[in-house]
Amino acid sequence: MSRNLAFSNAVGRFGLGCGALDLPAIDDPRGYVRVQLDMPLTMPEAKLMSSSDQLQAMMHRRQLARQRREAMADTGNAKVKQDGDMQDGAMAMAPRPEPSMGGGVMGNEPETKGTPGPITKNPDELIAWLRLAATTKAPLHERLFLHWSNHFTVGVGKGKSSLTAGSFQREAIRPFILGHFHDMAKAAILHASMLYYLDNASSTGPDSKVGRIKKSGLNENLGREVLELHTLGVDGGYSQADVTALASVLTGWTVDLKPQSETFGEVVFRERQHQPGPKTILGKRYAEAGADEFLAVLTDLARHPSTARYVTRRMARAFVSEKASDSLQKSLAKVFRDSDGDLKAVTAALIQSDEAWTAAPVKLRPPIEFLAATGRLLGRAPVKPSPKASLLAMGQPFLAAPSPKGWAEEDDAWVTSDGIKSRIDWAQQCATLNADHVDIRTLVDDRIGGYFSDETRRVIRQGESPEQALALLMLSPEFQRR
Repeated sequence: MSRNLAFSNAVGRFGLGCGALDLPAIDDPRGYVRVQLDMPLTMPEAKLMSSSDQLQAMMHRRQLARQRREAMADTGNAKVKQDGDMQDGAMAMAPRPEPSMGGGVMGNEPETKGTPGPITKNPDELIAWLRLAATTKAPLHERLFLHWSNHFTVGVGKGKSSLTAGSFQREAIRPFILGHFHDMAKAAILHASMLYYLDNASSTGPDSKVGRIKKSGLNENLGREVLELHTLGVDGGYSQADVTALASVLTGWTVDLKPQSETFGEVVFRERQHQPGPKTILGKRYAEAGADEFLAVLTDLARHPSTARYVTRRMARAFVSEKASDSLQKSLAKVFRDSDGDLKAVTAALIQSDEAWTAAPVKLRPPIEFLAATGRLLGRAPVKPSPKASLLAMGQPFLAAPSPKGWAEEDDAWVTSDGIKSRIDWAQQCATLNADHVDIRTLVDDRIGGYFSDETRRVIRQGESPEQALALLMLSPEFQRR
């Protein structure tokens, strides 16, 4: 049995590796992938909090903590005063009762309406996604989800963005992976997590009402990354003046953290922070229009030829290879332009291209895909050893890309001595804990043998134990690259 390249690309390039659910790809690889374009999008089954609920819970906890501190301070001051009065001999004839925990200041502590639920932790997000990736009938959706989450990167290492990075992916990325690029860009750029991650929540127009009073300044981070990373690309033809103008357009977009507000926890536009007056971007003048300014600019950016080139070039390199041909990139860019940024149409064009099926798998899987591919093989999420700790050890801490550029996408980006060693260590640990869940030797002979070369199957059969056989499979070139 020789290796079936089309089958391997169907489940590796356009999926997350091969498991029992992927067996239909053996007979009709392209059809197996194409049909997934019409499948409904699914969400993780776990009950995970929305960004708004996360922010509300955070503010409620801060309010409760502040009330407790104030109550403790008041109680302490009362005790100091009481001790001082006793020392001065000025106590009344009737003894003063000691403050009790059931009354006094602590007992009269004001209550916060509604008890906030537990804040969703990022490991919950990770495990929920791994469970979905291991069992979904549309692994193409999860590959697209990872790609676009990397295109619009937010991270957990920066303030309130840490709280909402996971919900950002569920709210701003997943619903749009087969929709229009403009809609995804709008949802991502104006999401609370992005506004915090790139400092736009506090960006204030110098000439706005708030800016004149507080002498607040303009922050250009989001404006720059929208042009450089989200739409046009670094070679897209924009200037520093365009960055400043777009940053001015974005002023006023922030998050309402006032507990008594009707929009508590939601993204809002505050005219008082917005830089007034017309702005010129890429040679086009945009009249003062408040919240509608950015929407007008984004519409033009999404339709700009540079955006079509940059977005589809990045997609081709991420799915096929960093050496994806110019003809493939140009054909995808044309589909993007002709369809007004329809990502389903662009993905379909990628699937239809011969290059995507004939190019050898050369990209080393990022660690998160390594975990997902293992889950797909096992038929269940590899929750032992700890996925969060495992990703950290392998150099891809969950939701913590090193910069707004996201994780590196070069073919050998993850080929480092430390990275390879940590993969070997994880594979051995994972195999020890999960080998009893699958018969690897039977698997490679009867069901997914075509995914592996004859040499790899021979080596796996020689494993001295089920644990060793599974580890050898996980570390094989075919499993590591897609």
